[in-house]
Order: sequence, then C-alpha cells, then structure tokens
Amino acid sequence: MRAPTKTQPSVLTAQPASSAGGAGRSSRSIRFAGLGIVLDGSGAAYVPACGMLIVSDLHLEKGSGAAARGRLVPALDSYDTLARLRRVVEAWRPRSVVCLGDSFHDGAAGARMAAADRAALVSLCALADEWIWIGGNHDPDAPDFCEGVRVMELRVDGVVLRHEPDKDHQPGTKRLTPEIVGHFHPKARLNAGVASFSGPCFCVSDDLMILPAFGAYTGGLSCAAPVLRALHGNEPRLFMLHGDKVWRVA
Repeated sequence: MRAPTKTQPSVLTAQPASSAGGAGRSSRSIRFAGLGIVLDGSGAAYVPACGMLIVSDLHLEKGSGAAARGRLVPALDSYDTLARLRRVVEAWRPRSVVCLGDSFHDGAAGARMAAADRAALVSLCALADEWIWIGGNHDPDAPDFCEGVRVMELRVDGVVLRHEPDKDHQPGTKRLTPEIVGHFHPKARLNAGVASFSGPCFCVSDDLMILPAFGAYTGGLSCAAPVLRALHGNEPRLFMLHGDKVWRVA
C-alpha cells in the first residue's frame, strides 16, 4: 500500500487519455479556458486530456459531527458519498482524482469515521494512479490514513485548481490565471410554468468554474447570491444537476 505523500510537484501536463469514458452516464462536454471538460451528472468533472476526475466538497462525516452536537441526523453521509464517488470513478476510470478541498467536514472527521467507511475510502483511493487532496477551509490536511498527495493548489495546463478563488482578485477584472474551485456549493433554480426545480450546479464563466458540492449532506448557495455574482466577470453558464442528469439552465 502506498504511503501518504506530503510533498510532490503541484503541476500536471495533459497527456493522452485512455479511451474509457463514463459509459451510460449523463454528461455534458464544455470548453473552459482551453480545456475540454466533461460535466458528469453526479457533480464531478472529468478532463479527458489528462484523465483527471475532479470532485469538490465531500464533507465526509458531516452527519457524525452534527450528531455529536446533539442534532438528530443519521450519520450515514460518508457511506452514501463514498458509494456514489466509487460509481463515478469506476465509470470514468481516471488516471488521477482531485478532491478540491473540504473533503472532510472538520479536523476530527477521520477519527469519527467508521472502520468500514475508512476501508471503503482506502480501496477507493487505490482505483486511480494518483489521488490528490487539495486543502480546504474545513480540512487543511486529509487524515493520515488517506493515501495520496497533499497540496493547497494544483496547476493543469494553465488552469489553477484550488478550494477557494484567489482572494486578491479584483471584481470586474479578468483573472491572471483561470481557476477551478469549490467552496460555495452553488445551486440553481429553474422555473417551468407551474412547477420549479432546483439543484446543485456547475457555475462557469470565462475564467472561473465553481463545482457543485459532491457530499450527501451539503447545502447550497444560490448562483444569484451577490457573493457569487461578484466573482464572475460575465454572466456565467449554469449547468444544474437534477435526476442524475446535467441541464443547461442559463
């Protein structure tokens, strides 16, 4: 079994990908900052040029953390989140998996995780040649039992992957480097006559892509919220997840 790696290069260059690719899954192909990216109906994003699968905000053990504070919620989110992630990884068969931060809900989440869920996570990490944990505000570092590389950001063909957008960026100006981030748990709403639908969404502008939260117990922030609107230099494209499908809604 590979030992956890703390220091490795945080730059990846696109290489030819295998022919595997999410057979039978609902997905949508887009271009972002020169990269071809496939938006999966689960909320993951796949970069065929380098065989990379990206997920964000798993928030593992959020349920057990809430239960420890006396909230009556079932502590089953890790089981569900890991099972869904395994299905995505097995479908796309990526060379590398990148978790964009807040993979664990807090610093003690690893200690609270049930033995079966720990084992499921360890076996999941072994499905890819490389597993990359990007630090988030909830989890600056993944627990030691998790295999993989620990970094605060990753560069892939001129695009930076990190948990939160660059805090020094001035609203209304173009980013020096395009970013793929998580953190905000973006959600969209679609009004369709007498009915309306809402769900997590990918929020994509010319130089910023915000991934939806992948975790089972994660809430969401409307893409119409001022904090999200201020991050985008132009009107973003919104791809909502509903019924395990990806819907372009704006």
